Amino acid sequence: MALSSGYGCKERDVAFQTESDWRSDASIAYALMRLTFGVNLLMRGLMRIYTGTVGFEQGMLKQFENTPMPAAIIQPFALALPWVESAIGLLLILGLQTRIALIAGSLMMTALTFGTMVRQDFQIAFLQLGYVLIFFVLLALRPWNRLSIDARLEPPLRAEVGERTR
Repeated sequence: MALSSGYGCKERDVAFQTESDWRSDASIAYALMRLTFGVNLLMRGLMRIYTGTVGFEQGMLKQFENTPMPAAIIQPFALALPWVESAIGLLLILGLQTRIALIAGSLMMTALTFGTMVRQDFQIAFLQLGYVLIFFVLLALRPWNRLSIDARLEPPLRAEVGERTR
């Protein structure tokens, strides 16, 4: 099925197509991007947990000590962030609840970007946009998510209207 912009563009003019076959290059590319991104997020969170969330929390509190952000907001966020990153990463690796994981990850990046801008760390904020872009691409191209648990859990397609089912 070809996608159309709706602005007088004919289907044959659009090279971007969704694929329903898990063996397609688009589905394989999507799975590899989702897998790699999931590993990045999972390991980021797990290593923070492994080295101690209290140390991570203390480092984050130090980063915000000369900002208007109160420790009462920073502290619970810093303690929860590694667990949230790990959960989102694991869901992406598995391709389970992919849509929810991508939306949650995008919102996590919004919160991180807000804090980074409060700290006026513009270089890090620019780097965070790379994560935001990957979340965007994975969410926008989710129809290619054919190599996933989500795809296995989908109900079978119903017969076309007018077709006889046996």
